[in-house]
Amino acid sequence: MNVLKKLFNFYLDSSIHIGLSVYALTYITLILFELPYDEAVLYFSFYGTIVTYNFIKYGSSAKQYFFVKTKYMKGIQLFSFLCFVLAVFYAFQMQLKTLLFAVGFSVLSSLYIIPFLPNRKNFRTLAGLKIIIVALCWAGVTVVLPIVNADVPIAETTVVLTCLQRFVLVLILMIPFEISDLSYDAEALGTLPQRIGVSKTKQLAYVWILLFTGLDYLIQNALNEEFFITLGLSFVLAFVIWKSGIKKSRYFTSFWVESIPIVWFLMLLFAHFFL
Repeated sequence: MNVLKKLFNFYLDSSIHIGLSVYALTYITLILFELPYDEAVLYFSFYGTIVTYNFIKYGSSAKQYFFVKTKYMKGIQLFSFLCFVLAVFYAFQMQLKTLLFAVGFSVLSSLYIIPFLPNRKNFRTLAGLKIIIVALCWAGVTVVLPIVNADVPIAETTVVLTCLQRFVLVLILMIPFEISDLSYDAEALGTLPQRIGVSKTKQLAYVWILLFTGLDYLIQNALNEEFFITLGLSFVLAFVIWKSGIKKSRYFTSFWVESIPIVWFLMLLFAHFFL
């Protein structure tokens, strides 16, 4: 059991789980727009997410971003390097225009921890920007990249609505993290729970869930299978927000909350092949 727990913790700590979540959301875009399987975009999103998240999680505390001492962290660093090589491999299999968008989102996510202002501030330290940047990057990678690589015009109404819906979904998914981090987040971050309190933050999240569901109706323009799957997902999101708290186990956010996109993907996949 101890070995299994260590493997599971490595699975979470090395960002494999969050990579699968992004992979799932990217695949959802392919399903909803009835696009062909796109190995390059899917695996770029998976490996690229692992590299980016490990850089964000561990780069800011490692000397010069790359030098680590513990064996465990060296394992994560080596794994991240392998993922970087694979991300680059798949990046060059995408169209040039898709690659340019990917570079843009990568730069935006890197500025999350790398200082870019004279007073050494980064996006994470600018009050209120934390979840906005994360949501923009997720929406960009999981919607814009597969759409652009499939030569679908990104200005189409359905694409814009899907980007907005994905943005809102990530905002919702960030709320449990914002609440659980409340006890040790610096006040300068200006997170929602810090600004308006936990109760009002949850109320705002419920409003976002209604918006998420409403946007899906506009996208589907019908009460079809996809809409009812989204409706069911909305109840799951509401339950997760309700259960969120400061003293929740790390597994609640790092595993269960981050599993929601995977659950959505599996439900859509089941409906697509069996209903």
